Amino acid sequence: MRRKQVLQLQRLLQLLRQACRAAMKRMSRHQPRPGFRKLHRPLEVCQEWFLRGARIAVFRNGHPMVYSGAIDRVVGKPQPQAGDAVLVTDGSEAPIAWGVFNPTSMFRVRIMQLEHEANQQHQASLVLNVPELIANRLRTAVQLRTSLALGTGLVQSSLHSFSSSNGQTAPLAATSQAASANGTEASSGLPTSTSTSTSGADSVADSSSDRQASGSQASTSKADSKGSSVYRVVNSEGDRLSGLIVDRLGDELVVASSAAWVERYRDVITQQLQKACGTSRAPVWRQSKDMLLEEGIQITAQQSDSASGAAPTDAQVQVLESGIKFWVSPSTGQKTGFYADQRDSRLAIRHLSQGKAVLDLCCYTGGFALNALAGGAHHVTGVDSSAPALALAKSNAQLNGWQQSEYHFLKDDVVKYMQQQIVEGMQWDLVVLDPPKLAPNRKSLNRALAKYRKLNTLAMRVLRPGGLLMTCSCSGAVTLDDHFLPALKEAARAAGRHFSILRSAGSGPDHPIDPGYPEGAYLKNVLLLVA
Repeated sequence: MRRKQVLQLQRLLQLLRQACRAAMKRMSRHQPRPGFRKLHRPLEVCQEWFLRGARIAVFRNGHPMVYSGAIDRVVGKPQPQAGDAVLVTDGSEAPIAWGVFNPTSMFRVRIMQLEHEANQQHQASLVLNVPELIANRLRTAVQLRTSLALGTGLVQSSLHSFSSSNGQTAPLAATSQAASANGTEASSGLPTSTSTSTSGADSVADSSSDRQASGSQASTSKADSKGSSVYRVVNSEGDRLSGLIVDRLGDELVVASSAAWVERYRDVITQQLQKACGTSRAPVWRQSKDMLLEEGIQITAQQSDSASGAAPTDAQVQVLESGIKFWVSPSTGQKTGFYADQRDSRLAIRHLSQGKAVLDLCCYTGGFALNALAGGAHHVTGVDSSAPALALAKSNAQLNGWQQSEYHFLKDDVVKYMQQQIVEGMQWDLVVLDPPKLAPNRKSLNRALAKYRKLNTLAMRVLRPGGLLMTCSCSGAVTLDDHFLPALKEAARAAGRHFSILRSAGSGPDHPIDPGYPEGAYLKNVLLLVA
């Protein structure tokens, strides 16, 4: 009997100690520390329901999105508004991170700073200074791009990079002949005819308008980065500013806003961006209407028109990427006006195109096609469904001095185009397939994978045996190993072909990835040797 009473007393003492420790944690959290205002809107995340066990570590390790279903309760009045700084805690009120709140978005909190980072900087769990954090993050992002030397080594003429050893610009046809004279194996450079039949397939819109700009890293040499005046300055979660993208297009900075907090701190972002980049020009401000609507912000046509900035709405800017000139439209082009994420892969196509017939599917403004011409392709065909994009592609080819006999850009649906080419028995030496984002979310994943299989089946059928296929996916919901490669295997079986993987890459180092947010590795680019 006495032993039972002792055990009960020990249990009671243990419970009292636990209660005291919890009370001390709560008290210490509210102790003011120098230089910070008292917290009045802490946010608590439910440990018992969502952040249980290993899931707590997901947020402690830096995953930037806290979904609405993870929220248990909001402490403090008045209730926080969109863009307010809040403290994310676990069920025992132990601090996890600071973030910006949005009562409307499915991303209820975008985490901006982990608690251990605040402690290292002597910033306790008291209110986060969002403008100061923005300034620090923008300065760090610009310093990274400066260290990568992305905007240095500009050449005066895009054709200068392709000149011969005696300093004279060599005609592209001459480079093909030189390759043959040196014993380099090359095809005739013209599409070849075969006797193959077609199979039915649904059409797909091939304009890259829905493509997301954010990516995984691919290595690039310093020499390959020279001669570029277009690159990413801020890569959303990769630079720990979720919802904010900034691209540099020549002298223009283009902001892509997709979060309520970005709109709230627009003036701060503009000022700090100008300061970090050393420019007095106001950035072109592009708003993602659909994403901002989900954030509780409705953008009218008048607001969208006035959201531009330095560049007139119809202005075109000339930029240089790896020695090739491009006309871009910062205010009206898709996304920010140029897709800098494929820079390294476009260079890869340049090195592989000597003497080849190249087909660029979903070609947009001709990024891959022009690099193929720069690499000595005998002829390049570009196909896209966007007439404005194709007009820019033709202008870009003319801007760089290529003759119309060397390229052909045409408006068509890529599925219908490939089906017709199969009927006619046409094949190419090198095919690039870079479709728009087919899976905007996980709900559309299965439908998107079916489209990827269909597109790649057709692409393999218009490729001659032993040819090269560079195929891409920019859908964040599509992973390389679990989704994209299996879809390519099924496409190869359907086409009666076999392939080997020569290269697998994503975007360049100006598109950094936060390891806590693997979804940021949205771009998959795979080079296949198709037998």
